[in-house]
Amino acid sequence: MTGLDKIITKINDDSAAKSDAIIANAQKQCDELAAKAEENGNKLAEKIKADAKKECENILSMARSGSEQIEKRAFLEARVEAVGEVLSKLLETLLSLPDDKYFGALLKLAADNAMSGECVVKLSARDISRMPADFENKLSSALAEKNASCVISKEPADIEGGLMLIYGDIEINCSFKAIIEAESDTLKAKINDIIF
Repeated sequence: MTGLDKIITKINDDSAAKSDAIIANAQKQCDELAAKAEENGNKLAEKIKADAKKECENILSMARSGSEQIEKRAFLEARVEAVGEVLSKLLETLLSLPDDKYFGALLKLAADNAMSGECVVKLSARDISRMPADFENKLSSALAEKNASCVISKEPADIEGGLMLIYGDIEINCSFKAIIEAESDTLKAKINDIIF
């Protein structure tokens, strides 16, 4: 081998060694970058999983809360409806009392709400037509204890049941419906205690 061949071989060997070193270094850098990218990808994937899990928990929490609100609203509506039905049934029961008890209740209503002085008593059209013959005398006796006198009007009041006491410009509405409405808060509380 000549000297030139030796130099060329040496240059080729040095070049191959440098190339191998450069390739090895590049491969090492690529492996490091790939490992770093995989590590960053895993961290990002874990963060995405954690965020997704938290978001799912928030969605479930809101769904439970919404469901509870709907349930509470439905329960409240059912309570209101039940109480309304009981009050409606109460009015119905009062209106369907047997005549003796019904007109006895009217006497008590008049006596409890009367003021002293003269008044006109108005009844519903239905009550005027079925009023016992001695009702006006009994009503006068009941009101006499309050220094009141009365005349039952032939003109019916626009009420379903109960009565109206009229003292000039003052009207005392003793219709069953008005009494139930006036006492509705107290009645609702009592009904709630009984039913619920």
